[in-house]
Amino acid sequence: MYKRQLLLRLEGRIGGLRATSAQDAAIREQAVATRDGAAHRFRHLCLVGLAEDAGITPELDAEGGTKATLEAARATAATWPAVPHASRNLGDAATRLSEAVHEARQRLGARADLEMEPDDDIQLFTATLDGVRVGATGLLTTLTQERDRGRDDITTAERRLFDQILTGDIRRHLAARIRQAGELVDRMNGHLERVRTASNVAVQLVWDVRPDLPDGTRTARQLLLKDPGRVNETDREALHAFFRARIEEAKGSDTAASWEEQLGEVLDYTAWHRFTVRLDRANGSGWQPLTKKLHGALSGGEKAIALHLPLFAAVAAHYEAVPRAPRPILLDEVFVGVDTVNRGQVFGLLAALDLDLMVTSDHEWCTYGELPGIAVHQLLTDGGDDAVTSARFVWNGTELEAG
Repeated sequence: MYKRQLLLRLEGRIGGLRATSAQDAAIREQAVATRDGAAHRFRHLCLVGLAEDAGITPELDAEGGTKATLEAARATAATWPAVPHASRNLGDAATRLSEAVHEARQRLGARADLEMEPDDDIQLFTATLDGVRVGATGLLTTLTQERDRGRDDITTAERRLFDQILTGDIRRHLAARIRQAGELVDRMNGHLERVRTASNVAVQLVWDVRPDLPDGTRTARQLLLKDPGRVNETDREALHAFFRARIEEAKGSDTAASWEEQLGEVLDYTAWHRFTVRLDRANGSGWQPLTKKLHGALSGGEKAIALHLPLFAAVAAHYEAVPRAPRPILLDEVFVGVDTVNRGQVFGLLAALDLDLMVTSDHEWCTYGELPGIAVHQLLTDGGDDAVTSARFVWNGTELEAG
């Protein structure tokens, strides 16, 4: 009887162990499948370039062995033991990556086509450059090589640039443009000097070398405008030093990728200059820069004059680039606060600048002797309905005629 009970207990124990063994085998198979899946996934991400973009080179055997893959995964994890990798951290990283890609698209323009492609639970960055798909590292390598080649180009072309600047057409063209700009400013000031307020306030424009640039800039400008036959060796060395400095700035700048763009920066004479508005109050102080403090001390009409006249001159100068183009200028509630005498002077200035003027006002009829002619449209309404019409008049310089 005892033996039989013992046998039954053993059989039960054997059955339980078999069931446990079967469960353990299933769990093991599931663990092996999970391990193999993770290994396959890790290997796949390495092969598509994620490891290269991360700056690591895991050692993976050619056969794709699981053991080697897992060792490579453990080595990768040991590389960044303190990097947070919770879901929230991964979400934040994905957002930063998306923002970085958006900014890179704006900077690169059509040079490269950037994409974020889903790969299961992650986003893979790819770039198409000259028809070839690369990752972040490949893109960086190619752009770095292009930058370095551009730097080499600018280095080898420096002497040729110096020779062209000092003796060739580029020098003559650059000097001519600077002179033309100066003449344009003088011409605009000639128009501006005709306008003085009743209190004798006048404005003028000054186009000069920016004070924040090195002293060599002003010297180089003077030498460029100097007669080439009178430029001596000392002058040439001064110009060489100036353009060497400009070239070094172009090399270190991220705003120009090619030699042509860098050359444009080096020869951009407009970047050497700035405009300043000066004011003369006829009080013995002479011409003074128009600062906020000085502007605040002016009357309402004087403030309007001080602000409007330089802007009118700037608009007219802008239109000089295309002489036959329309020259429109639109003003709403024109010259509020400016007295009648000064209004006539300002309208005379606009006519002298040959601007195509269109204004709106509830009181201004533009009947000034300084203005040779203008059409005036008075809006009229019939109180009985919403219709609006206009009555046309023409100022011919001496009288207002019904048109």
